[in-house]
Amino acid sequence: MAEKKVSVRLSATGGRQVRAELEGVGEAGSRGLGRLSREMEQANARMAAFARRARIAATAAATALAAAVVSMTRSTVAAANEIGQLSQVANANPEVFQRWSAASATVGIEQEKLADILKDVNDRVGDFLQTGGGPMADFFENIAPRVGVTADQFARLSGPEALQLYVDSLQRAGVSQQEMTFYLEAMASDATRLIPLLQNGGAEMTRLGAKAKALGAILDADAIAAMPRSELALVSVGQVFTGPRTGGRRGGGPGACGQLEKGLR
Repeated sequence: MAEKKVSVRLSATGGRQVRAELEGVGEAGSRGLGRLSREMEQANARMAAFARRARIAATAAATALAAAVVSMTRSTVAAANEIGQLSQVANANPEVFQRWSAASATVGIEQEKLADILKDVNDRVGDFLQTGGGPMADFFENIAPRVGVTADQFARLSGPEALQLYVDSLQRAGVSQQEMTFYLEAMASDATRLIPLLQNGGAEMTRLGAKAKALGAILDADAIAAMPRSELALVSVGQVFTGPRTGGRRGGGPGACGQLEKGLR
């Protein structure tokens, strides 16, 4: 019996479809071509379905990533704005206020409460400077003369500096724990909780603040100043994501990230 050889050649069309071409003659060749063509069609269908799923997944991943970046940036902007506002209330440099906030959290004083305490300290100082009375009257009558502290010194200090000088003066005067509590509570409610941080010249406050800085938990003045520009950038990014409704681009992705990066410069 004569041996019949059938040769099959596979070729790509348009970079996607695969075609089987039969080289040979006879019934065996026809059967081979039919079977192989069916298999190629099935393979092409699977490849097309995979490509569609891959495109959808890639688009979804890019959109989700960009949205996550926007969300995290918006949270950072909100936190920075809050720090700026509370620093003003406390009459404190933003970086110093953050250092004090990080340290104060270890004794259960959150930054909003810390800002309130420092605001009260400023108010008490201002009250004495204006009227010669108020909660600081006892301090300037009984403590200040013993340690050589004057009202004029307090007038030139920030909130944190004024509170630190107040505690330092009480310690130098050798007051008892009960007296320390009396004088501090006269300045601000819950101020006594800060004693462990402010005693010994504020050594623990300084140490914990420096630790927070080393851990990257402190935003510097330049970063806080850049936050208003970040808010404007977020508006632009939002317009990119809502492109079909506002005429912008669809799907976010690199364009959205670029908008944010440009706004931060």
